[in-house]
Amino acid sequence: MSGSGNPYGGAALRRSALAYLAGRVASALLTFLAFALAARVLPLEAYGTYMAALAAMETGLALSTPGLDWVTARILPEYRMHAAGRAIVSIICRLAGMQMAFYSCAGVVLYFNAEQVASLLRMEAAAPVLSLAGAVLAVEGFGRLYREQMLGTLMRQGAAQSAQVVRSGTLAFLLASDWFAGREITALDAVRYELMAACGSTGLGAVLLLREMWSLRYRMAPSGDWKPPRRKQLFKLAVNTYVSYLLAFAYGSQMLILIVARILGADAAAVFGFSTNFSDQVRRYLPTDLLRSVIQPTLIAFFSRRRDFGGFMLRVGIWFKSSMILLMPVVVYFIVFGGMGAALLGGERFQEAGSVIALMLVGTALTILRRVVELSCNVVLATDLYVRWGFWLLAVPVVAVFLLTSGGSLSELITLVICSEAFFSFGIILALRRRGYPFRLGWGGLFRLAAWYGAGACVLVWSGLQARFDMATSVAACLLLGAVGTLVAKPLSAAEGALVSDWSPRGARLLSRIPAA
Repeated sequence: MSGSGNPYGGAALRRSALAYLAGRVASALLTFLAFALAARVLPLEAYGTYMAALAAMETGLALSTPGLDWVTARILPEYRMHAAGRAIVSIICRLAGMQMAFYSCAGVVLYFNAEQVASLLRMEAAAPVLSLAGAVLAVEGFGRLYREQMLGTLMRQGAAQSAQVVRSGTLAFLLASDWFAGREITALDAVRYELMAACGSTGLGAVLLLREMWSLRYRMAPSGDWKPPRRKQLFKLAVNTYVSYLLAFAYGSQMLILIVARILGADAAAVFGFSTNFSDQVRRYLPTDLLRSVIQPTLIAFFSRRRDFGGFMLRVGIWFKSSMILLMPVVVYFIVFGGMGAALLGGERFQEAGSVIALMLVGTALTILRRVVELSCNVVLATDLYVRWGFWLLAVPVVAVFLLTSGGSLSELITLVICSEAFFSFGIILALRRRGYPFRLGWGGLFRLAAWYGAGACVLVWSGLQARFDMATSVAACLLLGAVGTLVAKPLSAAEGALVSDWSPRGARLLSRIPAA
């Protein structure tokens, strides 16, 4: 797999990984900037309407991908490796055509039924905003199809990330122009900006994909004995992944935003949406998300080659703990100084959201765990586990409605989500063990890390009663706590430390309890 002519070989992987990381970091920074600017230029109620419109758009996108995204991810690399150019172009056109038809239908449905959706959300004044969100749905669906499914799967991460950066950069620029001018905008303006950003990104993605297809058209098939996967297999893959998708979406953050908007109103939806967006931004910077497209195939290749689940878990454990080490200082910061941090991100109007953000970040830790649990299921082809356990989580939106209509708060709603995620992940972990796959993450190191951070948070709370922290000193205190806590807790196990010592002996000595030889 390391030949220079192999589109998925070592050289191509390195080029793609570098392009992916560079583009992902740039787009993540721009997206974070746009998130902070939107919270500042939109009045609180308009921000809630904007969040509801984005949630409706994401709902439409999720419902209009009937497993074809996973079919693309599964068969396009195989066609790229074995098929002739015309066959590759043909399968791209067929997959893209079907998905574009679904996105178009979903966009049209939302566009012409915006009043009914607004009435369902008890936000009748938001009908024009939701109607425009239908157009964004279709255009954004095309854009994600071109850049994330097609160009990314063809190992053209440079092109895919360029289109993504154009989208994030355009949105940030438009919001920044209003912020510098001191203007407050409406939710309709914000969704119009989303449409402009999506159009630019989708146009560039389409041009780059057409150029790639043009370059492939005369490619000769490397071998004549290859046969494409059977349609029955692909249909089964599409159905299973779509069912899993729907189950995950039924209790996902977008659905909860819509529930909050309907029961508690636009102001509560604004706080909940703001907190959800921030925790999502933090998660995207963590190694489990930021490096997912690079590390995940490597881990799957390791297990496929050696069939060593213990070695696989060692590597997964290091990946998981690297995210936890970076996440914990942020969690502690918002537990202790949440109001200050929320005001910095979104202005004084979101100052009270600090405790909600802190709870959301605790939930982020469980989202990270869910990532590695689902990866472990996929590796050993036990995908039925997360489909089966996912059915239990369908109770979450029902309980959420009951909770909020009974006078429950946003904090209680997030606590419900945290408990549900823990139930889901640890249930699957036990099921994997019963099937002979011992899922272990070196829990002792994680408990030590949590204990040290808990003690540090108590010290910071006590210090806050004795002295006044400003933004600089509060951030410095949490960074210092993070560095000291990690070095003292030594979160890596001896086996993980031994593995890390192959790459960095000093890192192994600093992070593992038993120094590597």
